[in-house]
Amino acid sequence: MSHSADIAKIKSQEETLVFARFDEENALTIGLAIVDTIKALNGFALVDIRLWDRQLFAYSMPGASADNAEWVRRKINVVRRYQISSYRMGLELAETRRALDASRGVDPLDFAPHGGCFPIRMKGGPIVGCITVSGLPQRDDHNVVVESISAHLGIDLAEIALD
Repeated sequence: MSHSADIAKIKSQEETLVFARFDEENALTIGLAIVDTIKALNGFALVDIRLWDRQLFAYSMPGASADNAEWVRRKINVVRRYQISSYRMGLELAETRRALDASRGVDPLDFAPHGGCFPIRMKGGPIVGCITVSGLPQRDDHNVVVESISAHLGIDLAEIALD
């Protein structure tokens, strides 16, 4: 199965969804938008927004579990180490039939290359944190985060949305 089209779109998302600044207010606004979107889908999830030095927003919706917290932790580790979205990492691994395991110097118990964690990239390039959702199917986790960032930044989602 080819994931090339999705990988290309996600690369475009990562290049387009860039912040001039990111602070507690951005985290609150985006976090609440994510929660509202998931509620509208009649879903549940754990939402985590952080800079690398601290968590700025956390919400565990009714129905979320400790398992979701573990998925969030493991997805964050992927974005922090590889500097790309966790969904893109998973698709690239599937495309090449590789895994995140000891052969790559990681423990699968600490890294989850599954959709739902998206880097917070600042203009000029540095990734300073991430926005993570766990509870929906992985593609939906990813899409909810991208949709909320796009809306916050005033960027038309149609150009970069996954098909």
